[in-house]
Amino acid sequence: MENNYKIGLASRTYNADGAMIINPLPQYTNIRDKVRRVSRTKTLDGGVVITDGGVSAGDRTFDIAFASDDTKWGILQALFSNALWVTVSTDEACFLGKLEKIKEQDGKISMSVLIKQDLTA
Repeated sequence: MENNYKIGLASRTYNADGAMIINPLPQYTNIRDKVRRVSRTKTLDGGVVITDGGVSAGDRTFDIAFASDDTKWGILQALFSNALWVTVSTDEACFLGKLEKIKEQDGKISMSVLIKQDLTA
């Protein structure tokens, strides 16, 4: 499957080698999930109360995968070890995030990024 978007990943603080552009593998990448802060409570009269706390970028997790190469794996390892925060740029917006997990296996690199906030909102 061909994709027509890229994802940018960069250290939030200065790092000459702390940035990369990713061509994601769409079948292994999930950056489109959104959830609402909603809860439903049953009431004694047989009904329900639904509380809606809205939508927050901080509830999102990005799972990103791309073809492996030594250069990108080296940059990602350095970001994972040294960058407190990363900026993730997508076709939707720019986000502040924390790298939670990285893995290289079977010719692909995968990572999970916990999103803290939407930087373009």
